[in-house]
Amino acid sequence: MADPNPATKTPLLRPPLEPRVSDAKVTQSVKAFETFISFIFSISIFGASAFAVVVGGMTDPSDLWPADNPPTFTLRTARTFIAIAWLCFILSLAVAAYASSALTMMRQRAGGVEDREWGRRWEVIGLVASAVLYLLLVAAFLFLSLAMVALVWLKGFVLWNVC
Repeated sequence: MADPNPATKTPLLRPPLEPRVSDAKVTQSVKAFETFISFIFSISIFGASAFAVVVGGMTDPSDLWPADNPPTFTLRTARTFIAIAWLCFILSLAVAAYASSALTMMRQRAGGVEDREWGRRWEVIGLVASAVLYLLLVAAFLFLSLAMVALVWLKGFVLWNVC
């Protein structure tokens, strides 16, 4: 027979949850990513200032090169390269901002605890964001070096080979 008084029933006991503790390796990895994002912001802001060159006066490469040796690229092409580089810098700013926001949101959702489980979820986002940021910065510097080839062949060519 069932007990008519539900208050006398013994409640189901759950085992106590272990307190979540941050993992030192995950915390160190997140701090390194935050430093990387700060570095990306600095480079991207500096690189995005190249837009002033596009809208400002830029010397025509044909005025700088000797008549018997025409420039590799025209003024229009050099400006296009600088504009593409500017776009890459702006996109890297956006990706860095989104990655930083995602990190903050994930950290708040986890209650500030950066354990291994949280680290595995963050690792995917962090790696994708890092790869995209590296690719955008490399592309930006490659296009800036191509623009330099139009103006000063040797310096642009050296920059192209360094990137």
